[in-house]
Amino acid sequence: MEDSGQQGMTLPHTEGERTALTQRSKLGGVREKLQSELRGRCASLCDGTPAGQEVRSHCLTHSYVELLITEGNVQWHNDRHAATRPVRPPSDMPTANEEVTIKLDDIFKPPLSPDRPQVKTVLTKGPAGSGKTASVQKFVLNWAEDRANQEVDFLFVFPFSELNWLIHRSFSLSGLISHFHSSMASESENPGLDLSRSKVVFILDGLDQFNLPLDFESISVESDINKEMPLPILLANLIWCQLLLPFAYVWVITRPAAASFIPIDFLPQQQCLTEIRGFDDTQKREFFRKRFGDQSLVHKAIALVMKAIALESSRNLCVLCQTPLCCEMLAAILENTEAGECVEIDTLTQLYTHFLLVRIGLKNGRNGEHSESIREVVRRLGKLAFLQLERGSLIFSESDVKECGIDLSKSSTFHRLCRPLIAGCEMYLEEMYRFAYTGIQDYLAALHVFLTYTNKRTNLLLQPTTLFDRLKGTFRRASLLDLHRCSVDRVLRNTHGTYDLFLCFLLGLSTTPKQTLLDLVCLGKGLKVTGSKGITEITAEYIKQAIMAEPYPQSTLALFRGLRELGDASLGREVRRYLTSESRWGFLLEPDQCWELADMLWAGGEMEREVFREMERLSWMRRMSMWGFWRMQTVLGDRHWQVY
Repeated sequence: MEDSGQQGMTLPHTEGERTALTQRSKLGGVREKLQSELRGRCASLCDGTPAGQEVRSHCLTHSYVELLITEGNVQWHNDRHAATRPVRPPSDMPTANEEVTIKLDDIFKPPLSPDRPQVKTVLTKGPAGSGKTASVQKFVLNWAEDRANQEVDFLFVFPFSELNWLIHRSFSLSGLISHFHSSMASESENPGLDLSRSKVVFILDGLDQFNLPLDFESISVESDINKEMPLPILLANLIWCQLLLPFAYVWVITRPAAASFIPIDFLPQQQCLTEIRGFDDTQKREFFRKRFGDQSLVHKAIALVMKAIALESSRNLCVLCQTPLCCEMLAAILENTEAGECVEIDTLTQLYTHFLLVRIGLKNGRNGEHSESIREVVRRLGKLAFLQLERGSLIFSESDVKECGIDLSKSSTFHRLCRPLIAGCEMYLEEMYRFAYTGIQDYLAALHVFLTYTNKRTNLLLQPTTLFDRLKGTFRRASLLDLHRCSVDRVLRNTHGTYDLFLCFLLGLSTTPKQTLLDLVCLGKGLKVTGSKGITEITAEYIKQAIMAEPYPQSTLALFRGLRELGDASLGREVRRYLTSESRWGFLLEPDQCWELADMLWAGGEMEREVFREMERLSWMRRMSMWGFWRMQTVLGDRHWQVY
């Protein structure tokens, strides 16, 4: 008699059917192990908990706020070096209320029209602190928890900062997967698991942090995922032809300075350019509501930002809070502010200095008996940060820490500013660390350089090329102006943007209004930093001359940020002068660059907006794409202009 429990079942009769069933079963088991591994990595985010308290971690599922992600325009990305372009806007350029926004989980779905081909490669750019890595973490977690993109069989994340440790080795794609995902170590090279028939997503996070150029010139048609090749060629192959895995999807994330490192000719036709722009005003409010349990702190944070908008001389705080990291820092500062205490933050340097005081426990006189030992650790961390910045590395080893004189077993300050990379990761021979927040490494490196100048009159940025230069440096004491000029020159020489934030912090730390806070961070009593208003003005003039001589827009933006940190009152005028300069029309400004320049104009107050309206439109448009010109309009709130 036939068992009723077997009714309806169809057993595989052919060898092919049995093989397919075995493959699906094996795929499902490996997929579950990978998802479990990724859930463990991505489930939480640490906040800015002050010293003396347990480090809190927020459940990413409940604390994450959807970011403003927009679709970029590939045509203008392709024409970024063109000297001339059509006067009329492209037919698909949106109006002010129609800019295409993309939900995080839909990053691979065609946003404008269902008739467009399926997106295979996405290049996403966004400034430091805009939430790129947190977005990657949330995208991965949503897949690992079966919340989105369940048609994807496997998802692999390769951070470029960690790939730096492997650049001198050759890898196969299967070997690279095994290195970064221990759950795949025994499976990726197993012939019983055919990844070529699976839908796979590769996420390459932080292209700007990679120390070698991707080798697109040496790529070849290759379909064997077990064939070893140099890492720059392997990654270029993965991004371009994708023949290694025909059903693969690739998501590359980078800061704007490195977006052009992937030539447009080597992006596949089925690709999409996107931008992460951080928070709009609604998302800022949502962030603070999720971040604080105390509603009074929510109102306090929102009121502080709104006050900055009302005070035209202090609008920089509102601009800074477009980035999620700055919102998190502001939240940590407000949580540790005494009732009635006034918090004045107008520059990035002030924000990071206040935040650092909270993290190390020196705000409001906390840890008074241990304050000098804390400052000593901060000074040594500054040396470590500068050494790693010079090497172009965001990751450092336990040996690097010990070489700078830091005892890991006794320093709670170290663990509040740094975090281990991946506990138990087998790809490293010793414990690896990185600074816990974007920009902290740049801040501490700038602090180290500035304090070395202050205490020893030594310019660490000076790179003598001849014996005469070395002798001159030995007998001549460095000046603050020399230090500033060297930092500007570093920005101009490095197209990766490695020293962009460093410049901002070094200039910000050098100005007199920041030095009261600087005393608290690491100087203590008896030491005093002296600034010079005259030197600040000379430095500002040097930067302005460099702006007009520099053809590369991304470096120019870094110099404008430096002017902002110096508190230069002519920032708005310099932006206008740059935009109307007829000698600098070789490079078109991209939309994200126009957006940032518009923020600088808006932060200057209503007068700057009035001048903007009165400018000859055509002369502005010669410096930017139509999309960029439209971006400036939306920021400045003048949506009724006729775009020619």
